[in-house]
Amino acid sequence: MASVTVVHREQVRVRSSVRFRFDYWLLLAVVGLIVVGMLMVFSTTFDLGLLVKEDSTYYFKRQLAALALGIVAALMIMQFDYQIFRRFSILIMAGTLALLGILLVVGEANFGAVRGLYDNSFQPSELAKLATILYIAHWLSSKGDRMKDVTYGLLPFSIITGIVCYLIVQQPDLSTSGLIALISFTMFFVAGAAWKQIFISGAAGAAIFVSLMLTVPHAAARVSAWQEVLRDPNQAVWQVKQALIALGSGGYTGVGLGNSTQKFGPLPAAHTDGIFAILGEELGLLGCLVVLGLLGLLVWRGFRAAQNARDSYGFLLAVGVTCWLGYQALINIAVITAVIPFTGIPLPFISYGGTSLLFSIIGAGILLNISRDAHLSKRLQPPKMATETPRETTDMRRRNGRAYISRAQRRS
Repeated sequence: MASVTVVHREQVRVRSSVRFRFDYWLLLAVVGLIVVGMLMVFSTTFDLGLLVKEDSTYYFKRQLAALALGIVAALMIMQFDYQIFRRFSILIMAGTLALLGILLVVGEANFGAVRGLYDNSFQPSELAKLATILYIAHWLSSKGDRMKDVTYGLLPFSIITGIVCYLIVQQPDLSTSGLIALISFTMFFVAGAAWKQIFISGAAGAAIFVSLMLTVPHAAARVSAWQEVLRDPNQAVWQVKQALIALGSGGYTGVGLGNSTQKFGPLPAAHTDGIFAILGEELGLLGCLVVLGLLGLLVWRGFRAAQNARDSYGFLLAVGVTCWLGYQALINIAVITAVIPFTGIPLPFISYGGTSLLFSIIGAGILLNISRDAHLSKRLQPPKMATETPRETTDMRRRNGRAYISRAQRRS
């Protein structure tokens, strides 16, 4: 009984010692991106705030409120075992699907799309990214080797992902639906799906996405405009052309924070989808490389947390969150640099948008939780007991030696 009490006290001591033991490299990446993002949000919205609300800090204060809410949510997540998400993943997914359905009924159109509730202050599609990751991580980790069977693996996976993507496509929002499908496919792949399933799901998903891009009017127009850019950058659509001008105007060190000219009208949505172009104009190539370095550090530490997770659920959850933030950043930057057709998707932690910032910080909080849990699990592992001590080894050798001599004497 006393030994059990001692072990319990030791576990409590270890848990207390790692209570605030974070992955500091991951935390550095997140904090660095948030700082850059808040600076760029103020730089790109002070003029817009004066014009629309007669308050230069209006949009900055809204972003600051979302930041505060995200920090509180992340700190709360850090107080619990991440396994709690497994218990509520079905409920979260059901609530998300309900919100996506309600949005299509009562949501108000904005620039031809219905994406937000409460005067566009909350976008359910941002919640859908996290909810899908939570649910699929739970679902895949509970299947084990059965997921290689089409009945237990590919078919349910396709239905789950398809329902979410269908509701988001109806907004319409092809970029977010494609992002969710890409994240889900990656999780399905790393969970150990059979190659046949991967080929079938990948081919079917790509065919559906390409057909939507060619048939949905606004998506087809963007593909056509992107093809024009590849042939002649001077023939690019206005938004792409202005983004490229902003990037090119920054040079190596930029024109200075707040000194951009493209944000004052020429570049539409400069504070949301096009913020990376303004960052390149004001902070130059150096600033862009710093942001890319922070994003790369975030992805590296996220996959490191997945590698060290104590169970398959934590592994899949960390992979999903890391792919979400990494893929989304990659798509946004690829759009701004005209590598892929133009689409509206925010840059995590940097673009203006309270819902995007809130759930990005929550995702980072989950990664910090998993990484701290991995460290805690290592500390709580019982020490390996030696099979024999040096004293025992010596005594055994002596006994074996005496037995050998005794047997030799009897033979003689």
